[in-house]
Amino acid sequence: MLSYECAGLAQAGGLGEAVAGLAKNLAQDSKIEITVFLPSHGRHMDKDLRTAYNLKDETTFIANGYRTGTDRLHYHYLAGIERGYRDSVHYVLIKGLDGRTSKWLDDRTLYDSNVMFEKMSLFARTVKAYSDYLLATGSLSNLPDLVHVHDWHMIPAGVALKQSLEENHVRVPLVFTIHLLGRVSQPWHYGSEEWCGIRDLQHVVRIGRKGVFTLGYRQVWEEYCHDSLERFGCYEANYVTSVSSSYLTHDVSDYVGNVITGKSGHVYNGCDWDNEEINSTVRVDQVSERPIGLNDQYLNRWDLRIHLLTQGLAQAKPIVEGQSNLDRSLEQQDQSKRLIEPFEEDGPLVLMTGRLSPQKGVDILLDAVPRVLKALPGTKFLFFLLPSNNPDSNKSTSMVAGGYPRNVRLIFGRDRPLYLLSHVAADVYAMPSRVEPFGISALEAMITGNPVVGADVGGLRETVLDIQKYGDRGTGILTPAEDARSLSSVLISMIITMKIDESSQRGEVDMNYSVKEIPSKPIREMVGKNPRFGSMIRENGRSRVEEKFRWKNAGLLALARYAKAKQLSAKLTVDSKRGKSARN
Repeated sequence: MLSYECAGLAQAGGLGEAVAGLAKNLAQDSKIEITVFLPSHGRHMDKDLRTAYNLKDETTFIANGYRTGTDRLHYHYLAGIERGYRDSVHYVLIKGLDGRTSKWLDDRTLYDSNVMFEKMSLFARTVKAYSDYLLATGSLSNLPDLVHVHDWHMIPAGVALKQSLEENHVRVPLVFTIHLLGRVSQPWHYGSEEWCGIRDLQHVVRIGRKGVFTLGYRQVWEEYCHDSLERFGCYEANYVTSVSSSYLTHDVSDYVGNVITGKSGHVYNGCDWDNEEINSTVRVDQVSERPIGLNDQYLNRWDLRIHLLTQGLAQAKPIVEGQSNLDRSLEQQDQSKRLIEPFEEDGPLVLMTGRLSPQKGVDILLDAVPRVLKALPGTKFLFFLLPSNNPDSNKSTSMVAGGYPRNVRLIFGRDRPLYLLSHVAADVYAMPSRVEPFGISALEAMITGNPVVGADVGGLRETVLDIQKYGDRGTGILTPAEDARSLSSVLISMIITMKIDESSQRGEVDMNYSVKEIPSKPIREMVGKNPRFGSMIRENGRSRVEEKFRWKNAGLLALARYAKAKQLSAKLTVDSKRGKSARN
């Protein structure tokens, strides 16, 4: 596997979780030898990570050479690798061995365009050089049987590696997974032998139903793909996957075209959260700070919420790992100014987590806040956000959130204990994404018993079962994308549903929440028949994740796609040898 990020080492979002989860499952459950290659991002210099991943410098391999930028200037590079092993998975981190190369490969920033394309190029050349090194030293057992590249960042490396192996008569299927379309374009020079290392050779390409053609790499890049990295990856890969059927069928196909016809399928992501383990961890973590009256054997969800909102938030810590993603000014502020102010009182809790980016729709939820508060003034909103590289975005979002001091708290980062506590204390989880290929966060919400109020987009259509359609089998509500008014309405419906359920469990009658105040007629009718409908939704979410979205499910789907990739690769080889390919 080639990936730009991987949970545990370097991560900015769901891509890292997907790669780590799938790799671990395939290695442990399917007994496949998995090696994940990624840029070091400077993580090999972290002592704790070196120990956790048993990282060791492989001094016998050095990638050395020159590349020519689009400015026609020559850049010398000197790169090496760190090999590691954890949870049955092998890891290879590509690092710099001199100042210039280390400046790019070892920069801790993940997604900064000034650094990213340099990293991608150096990574591609080093992976290709490592393959050549293994061939030259006769270490054929270390060569891959299949190469799986994750997202567009790895396309140059994947294609360069596949090309190098084929030149040495080693045919290896290439699988390309699109986790999130980047729609990134670069001139051919970027991918070429001068920069990323792809030689402009004639090769056989299968193009959807059109057949098999012999084309040059530059011709594919420019004439067929119009400089798009993702289209190029789809042409060159033997098989293309994405993380949900909806995203693949609509978003991906609309962008890349019919080239993936007959060679594509979805592989869902998974979730490895264990609800019982999380509940146990939360109880242990809160022992020394437990509010008066809490039962030592079992903490009710509302007790945890009261503790979180009125005391626990004061323990929040800004992110440390990956602070290069955080507005640098936060680092310079006095620690006391960075503490999160607890709420003065308890109230229904809406939780949102994710990256601060237009894709995730943080602004849409903030736009919905005043409408929710007009109907339910006591509602609290808690945001855990991985900050943007744009300081202005971080600042403006903080300013909007600051306009609701009694109701909204924003935490930049993922303070792990507080993050887990928030999941098992929340009443509703909000996911107002503009685009969502899959949405691992929805699985984390459902496994911890949170109904999901999400946008009707991409993978959320397949993970979340809309109560208004599926009735008592539902796990949440889906609302039209970018519609803050509709979002506020369904949030009100779900909050009241969960509060009526809570009152029923506590044996109380809460006069603040009435069935007749639920805006959604279908939900109003269901809650009217069953005051404990909220508990049913919570259990539905847990069951759905357990049955459909564990990594073992993802692993089985991946194995089926790998088998198809091998079959198509073999067929392409046969067709080529039989002379069935036509020169375009």
